[in-house]
Amino acid sequence: MSYQTITVHYKNSIANLTLNRPEVRNAMSARMIHEITDTFLDLHNNPDIRVIVLSGNGTSFCAGVDLQLMKEYGQMSWEENVESGNELEKMYQAVDLCSKAVVGKIHGHAFGGGFGLCTVCDIVVADKNTTFCLSEVLIGIIPAVIGPYSVRKIGYSHFRALGISGKRFDGKYAGQIGLVHYVVQEDELDTTTDSVVNQLLKASPKAIAHFKEYSRNMDKINSAELLADLRASEEGQEGLSAFLEKRRPSWED
Repeated sequence: MSYQTITVHYKNSIANLTLNRPEVRNAMSARMIHEITDTFLDLHNNPDIRVIVLSGNGTSFCAGVDLQLMKEYGQMSWEENVESGNELEKMYQAVDLCSKAVVGKIHGHAFGGGFGLCTVCDIVVADKNTTFCLSEVLIGIIPAVIGPYSVRKIGYSHFRALGISGKRFDGKYAGQIGLVHYVVQEDELDTTTDSVVNQLLKASPKAIAHFKEYSRNMDKINSAELLADLRASEEGQEGLSAFLEKRRPSWED
């Protein structure tokens, strides 16, 4: 597949998806939004991929949605304006609902929509000097599309405080509120991300997919039935046998 705004590199069962508009700090254009959406939908159904690492090329992870694009949306018809918001929602849904483990590798800036991408990653590793911001109110709008994902990740109280103020904060604070899971020195970003990926590769691919679905819908899922299905599944039997036999399961080979 040919891309204009992202790059995708594969290594074994890992897909590295990199935002690639460094000249504008990887601000999301309409093309980028569609490319991210389509790629995550493809990876969701790719049996050869187990982990996706999401990062940004250049000095920043993502400065949010391109402001010129946002202004143009506001000058479109009502229907076109609403549809643009729907396209953005589809992108976040594609990342959030992806059956693969998604690791965010964050540096530089994560503003607005870039902040939103952090909220839909399963695990986030960030340079401690990264600047984060829910900046929408500073330009006359609000973080409406990413609101539900943000509340689920950092809680209503932090979302309310950060969303109403547009205050910038660093990686340390991002770790304190649960947006980031590993806050590291700049020169540790690669090695820590690799360590996280290696840990994820120890887990059953189907168990990861089931866990992600369960964590989103645990109030609606019959836990006993799910556990029974997984225990009886091929990977469940293999994992239990491997543990009892003191060997590595087949998915680690």
